Parts: sequence; structure tokens; C-alpha cells
Amino acid sequence: MKRKDFLKKLGGGAAFALTATCLGGCAVENINPDQPGTSTAIDFTLDLNAAVNSNLSNNGGYVIVNNQVVVARATTGEYVAATRTCSHDPRKEVILRNGEWYCTAHGARFRLDGAGLNGNGRNGLTIYNTELNGNMLRVFA
Repeated sequence: MKRKDFLKKLGGGAAFALTATCLGGCAVENINPDQPGTSTAIDFTLDLNAAVNSNLSNNGGYVIVNNQVVVARATTGEYVAATRTCSHDPRKEVILRNGEWYCTAHGARFRLDGAGLNGNGRNGLTIYNTELNGNMLRVFA
């Protein structure tokens, strides 16, 4: 095999390997608690009357859904939602604390709109939309 042919084959294989790795790593995880395995998007509904969601009846309370999303009731009474994965270090440690998103792993702090409040939070945080319809709270991207 000539050197030129070898490099062509090597280049194609490497490109395939890199593309396959990226596409596999970029997949969105399913977090639909009602229908596991049926959705790859952030779109689920919480029944605020369910006992498992009782923390949302108090300002400052929060619940964690499938260790992927933290849904909270802000001190102002509005419902907010964010990823649990911190942008500083991809650990699922984000909670609501003192009216802001807080990562318990390294102390990253974020405003409710996802903007960073300190050095560890400078990359911001992914925030999801919320929509209240009666006692049903929809969280979606």
C-alpha cells in the first residue's frame, strides 16, 4: 500500500471515530418521569398535589426530578427549574439555596435566570421554562 493511500484510509477512519464519539456524547438524557425511555427532551409535568412534590408548596422549597432537573418555588412564589449539572464541574449537585441556584460540590452560585454570581459560576447554568396550569406544573426546554 502506498503512503498516500494509507493516509487516506487512516484519515477517513479517524474522522468516523471522532464523529461517532461526538454524536454519542451529545445525546440528551431522558428525564420524563412519567414515561421512562419515551422522550429525549426536557418536557415533563409535576402534579403539585402529589405528596412527592409537597416541598413546592413553600417558597424556597425544591424537588429533584430523576437527578437531572431541580424544580423550585422561588422566594417570590414563582416556579423555576434548572439543570442539576453544574457548569463549573459537571457534577449533579445544583440545588436552590438562599434564593439562588447553588452547587454543593464547589460553591458555584447562579441567579435564578442562570447567570453566574461567582468565579465557579461564571459559565452560567441551563434554565428550563415552567408553566403552571391549575395544579399541574410543566417543565420544558
